[in-house]
Amino acid sequence: MSLMEGKSFRQILAGITGNRDSLRRWMLGIVAFGLIVYAYGISRVCMFQITPLSMFGWLAVFWGRGGDYAHGYLVPVASVGFFVWKWRTTLQKLPVASSVWGLGFIALAMLLYVAGVRGQVPRLVAGSLIVLVFGMVLYLGGWLWAKELWFACAFLLFMIPLNVIDPYVSFPLRMFVANISCGLLNLLGLGVYSQGTGIYSQAGRFMPLDVADPCSGIRSLMALMALTALYGQLAMDQGWKKLVLFLSSVPLAVLGNLARITTVALVAQGFGYDPAMKIYHEFSGYIVFSLAILCMLGLGTLLNVRYRELIEHWLQEETPTNNLKSG
Repeated sequence: MSLMEGKSFRQILAGITGNRDSLRRWMLGIVAFGLIVYAYGISRVCMFQITPLSMFGWLAVFWGRGGDYAHGYLVPVASVGFFVWKWRTTLQKLPVASSVWGLGFIALAMLLYVAGVRGQVPRLVAGSLIVLVFGMVLYLGGWLWAKELWFACAFLLFMIPLNVIDPYVSFPLRMFVANISCGLLNLLGLGVYSQGTGIYSQAGRFMPLDVADPCSGIRSLMALMALTALYGQLAMDQGWKKLVLFLSSVPLAVLGNLARITTVALVAQGFGYDPAMKIYHEFSGYIVFSLAILCMLGLGTLLNVRYRELIEHWLQEETPTNNLKSG
């Protein structure tokens, strides 16, 4: 009995360590994990205003601000979950073969990290972590592992706040939403006009409504882009379908906020400014985002329909009926 137990222990130990190459990979992985924890989680290399923070601390500040980048908390969780799913489905069956190309990505990550720290560009520091993780996967697991896990690494890009592009994107979106909303409201007979990013009632039925940054679609855009990318990777079977679903996040976000602004004006016209802004406006964002998700699911279902097989099935059902009538 003891001999069997000793043999089983040796088998387990051999399964963990394997040969020297496997043991080397394990040791490198442990060392790399420790360096990542120190470089990105302990070392205060990112400045927030005048406060030095670690890279993870800097990210947590933006994630904790509310609706803009609150989805950042879920991005690493989803990325790890994708890895677990791949491990259970395909990774265990793939051979592990180290690739020296991974060292190139690791070196690039180190350069990005140094440049980000020296230039005080926290987003560059965060980006270096993504390159580093992919380089480690490639070096320790090989190209087959990198092919399976590239999405899990790239998905981490959605955790980085991109509020620096808001001044270049948000204002044009606000103008677009304000103008289109005015057109829709005039078609409904409300009699409004737009001035800048504001919507005004010609009859003075409600106070001017300003299309602010949150209502432009920029807030929901980043969350929808992350959601459509993840859903497409899991549910779509072809690359072009994944791309179409991902690109659909832009019109879905804009149309959702267009519907929100239009309905806010309708509520203000019918029930007054205060009910529209203090009640409906506060909760309409959740409703609109839920509708955008439903539209995403509907588009995904339409993309996955095998129309050729469906048409052939209909034609096969029509053939026996025609033959029966002719007989």
